[in-house]
Amino acid sequence: MDAAIEALAHCQITSLLSLYYQALDTSDWNTLEKQVMSEGAVWEVIQHSPAGTVRDLAEGRDAVLAWFKRMMGGEVAMSQGTVRHFINTHVITVEEQSARSTSHLQAVDSSTLKIVANGFVAAEHTKGPEGWRISRYKIDEHITDADMEAFKQVLGLEFE
Repeated sequence: MDAAIEALAHCQITSLLSLYYQALDTSDWNTLEKQVMSEGAVWEVIQHSPAGTVRDLAEGRDAVLAWFKRMMGGEVAMSQGTVRHFINTHVITVEEQSARSTSHLQAVDSSTLKIVANGFVAAEHTKGPEGWRISRYKIDEHITDADMEAFKQVLGLEFE
C-alpha cells in the first residue's frame, strides 16, 4: 500500500473515532447514522465495576442507534450531558478498503472532572464511496457502580 494513502487513512480513521464520541456526547444521532456507522454496524460493550460485569451487543445501524437512545435516556452519567469521552493512543492497521484500530478510552464528568470510565476499544472500519465508517466496535471498560446499576436497569442486563 502506498505510504501516502495509508497515512491519509490513519488520519481519517482517527478523525472518525473522535467524531463518534463527539456525536455520542451531544446525542447527535444524525451524525452517528450518516457519518460514523456502516449500515451493518455491530456494537459490543463489556462493562466492569466492582459489583460485576455485563455484556451487551447491538447489530445493524438502526439497532445500534436505538440502543444508544435507550442508554442516553436512563440515569447513566453520560445521559446527563456532562460526560466527555476522550479516545487516544490509536494503533491502526490499514488493508486497502478495511482497517482495524485499537485505542484507549476515558470518560470524564465535565462538572466534577472525575474519571467515570476507562477502557480499551477495538474497532473495524470499512471504506466506501462516502469514506471510512465504523463497521464493528467493541469496548471493554470499567465504570462506576452507579452507572453500572443504571445501565443494567435501562438495558435489562444481569451480571455474568
